[in-house]
Amino acid sequence: MIDGATWFPYQPTWFPTPPFPEYSSGHSTFSAAGAEILRLFTGSDRFGTSVTFSAGSSRTEPGTVPATDLTLGWGTFSAAADQAGLSRRYGGIHFEQGDVEARHAGRLVARQAWAKAETYFNGRA
Repeated sequence: MIDGATWFPYQPTWFPTPPFPEYSSGHSTFSAAGAEILRLFTGSDRFGTSVTFSAGSSRTEPGTVPATDLTLGWGTFSAAADQAGLSRRYGGIHFEQGDVEARHAGRLVARQAWAKAETYFNGRA
């Protein structure tokens, strides 16, 4: 169990708790919307990229984290968006509901935006 009296988000101690509501997560919403637009635009969810963080390169715990080189990879746009949402939970900024429901909303908004954009692309607007 975590003692709430001593808990703080995983970010520099000089950085205040973000001045926005927990519900819903903006990062989750925009990440899911972006992933959905990219999927619709390319016709595939395939992303297939990665990024490597050198040992000790953390801005929050420099010289300590990560303990060894760390490579994060995402096979799909959706996986990258999901990881962005999860990172907000891992950092103590959002709870599960604020993340998951925001990702759902982001995908819905993206589909609506794509449908509207298609009317312009196809000369039906």
